[in-house]
Amino acid sequence: MGFRGKLSCILIILFISGCVPRRIIVNHPQLINTYYFERQITSLKKKKLLTFSERRKLLKLEVEYAYGFILEDADRLFAKNYQEGLVRAGEAYSLLKDAVEIGTVILTDEYPEFELWLSNKNITIQFNNDNIYELYWLAAAYGGAIRASRGNPFELIQLPKVGKLLKAALKLDPSWNRGALYSAMISYMATRSDLTADALIDTVTKYFDLAVSLSDSMDAGPFVSFAENIDKKFQYKSEFIRKLEYVNGMNVNQDYELRLVNIIAQERAKWLLTKTDEYFFE
Repeated sequence: MGFRGKLSCILIILFISGCVPRRIIVNHPQLINTYYFERQITSLKKKKLLTFSERRKLLKLEVEYAYGFILEDADRLFAKNYQEGLVRAGEAYSLLKDAVEIGTVILTDEYPEFELWLSNKNITIQFNNDNIYELYWLAAAYGGAIRASRGNPFELIQLPKVGKLLKAALKLDPSWNRGALYSAMISYMATRSDLTADALIDTVTKYFDLAVSLSDSMDAGPFVSFAENIDKKFQYKSEFIRKLEYVNGMNVNQDYELRLVNIIAQERAKWLLTKTDEYFFE
C-alpha cells in the first residue's frame, strides 16, 4: 500500500473514532474535509426522498465541496496537466449543476413562478428572510458552474441570475452571515464588463469594506477575492501581496464559524503568492 493509501486509511480511522486532532485538520484540510464531504454527499444521495432540511444540506455541501476543494485542485492541475485539470473541473461542474437543480426546486416549491422571475420575466416575488439561504447558495452554484465550465457560452449567459439572486438576498438582510452576501458581490461585480475601470474598483471596494466590517476582518474571503479580482487585474502588486500576506498571517482557529472557509482561503492565498511573478509585469 502506497503512502496515499496508508494516509487514507489513517484518516478514515480518525473519522470513525470521532477523534480528529486539530493539527491534522489544519495541516491537511483538503484530505480531511474531502472525505467528510464525499461521505455526506453520498449518504444523502442514496436516499429516495429528502426532507426539506436534507435538501438544504445537500445544496450547501455540493457547492462547498465543488468550490472549496475540487475547483481549487483543478486550478493547480491546469498549470501541470491541462487535460487532468479539465477532468477535475468537470467533476466540480457536475456537482454544481446538481446544486443548481436542488436550489431551484426548493424555491420553486415555495414560489411556483420562481424560474420565470429568475429569467427576468416581469414577475415580482416577495421573498422572506428564510429564503436568503437558498438565494445565496443557488447564486454560488450558478457562479461555480460558470467557473467550472471554462467559458461555456451556455453557462456564461446565466451570469445575470447570480446578480439577481444576490441582490434579492441583500434586500432582505444585507448583514446576513456576517457579510457573506457582500463578499459574494465582490466576485460577481468583477465579472461585469459594462463598468469602467474606476466604477468597477469603486463598487467592489464598497462591497469589500462592508464585508470586512461585518466580519470584523475575521473572514479571509473578501481579502483573497479582492486581491485576485481587482489587485491582480489592475496590476496593484503591492496591494495584492499585502492582502494575501494578511490572510496568511490569520489565526484560522480564532473564529470557529469561519474556520473552514478561512483554511481554504489561506491555502489559496499561499498558492496565489507563488504565482506573483506570473501575474505582474513589474
